[in-house]
Amino acid sequence: MSLALSAPRELSRSDQKKAAIIEAATQVFLRDGYGRANMDSIAQVAGVSKQTIYHHFGNKSDLFGAIIRSKCDQLLEPLEMPSEPAMELDEALASVARQFIDIMLAPSSLALHRVLMGEVQRFPELGRMSYQIGPVRIVATLAAYLRDQGAAGRLDLPDAEFAAEQFYAMLTGHLQLRALLGVDADPSREQIERIVKHAVDTTLKIYAPR
Repeated sequence: MSLALSAPRELSRSDQKKAAIIEAATQVFLRDGYGRANMDSIAQVAGVSKQTIYHHFGNKSDLFGAIIRSKCDQLLEPLEMPSEPAMELDEALASVARQFIDIMLAPSSLALHRVLMGEVQRFPELGRMSYQIGPVRIVATLAAYLRDQGAAGRLDLPDAEFAAEQFYAMLTGHLQLRALLGVDADPSREQIERIVKHAVDTTLKIYAPR
């Protein structure tokens, strides 16, 4: 598994409509919260019929899941795209880390996180669904990449999933907490680069080939 960027594919009409619904649903969920949000409001903002939303997403929880999946897709994009030649390991991890932090600190991501935390007690299925769609999938993809590096002799790691979890944990830490609490939602690029370097250097040091 290697990392690179390529030109985005052109969206079909159906994909464009789904993207518009997801964008509208995000606005409504952030404005009204999950419990009070309804399909009529989402349909009005999206400029589609309510039946169109049900056709594409089934129900409200599936639509919320699609929003989480969309964010997750952005995080996974650099890990899933082939490249020639592949990045160096430290560059690849740094690229993943920067994109993860940028999306994690995006206002819409922070707002969605707050909505989820505020609603998960009343709607526990949202928590389980979001965890499987987001963190589990993100960790699994990075773990697969790290496992490939281990097979190639560039890393020595007995538990790739644990290594991936710890890598992301070093990136979130108090950075996400401060942003969620409104203490520092816009850290400087120097602050971010320091965190990225620490996470990459620590991971490569701990799992350097013996």
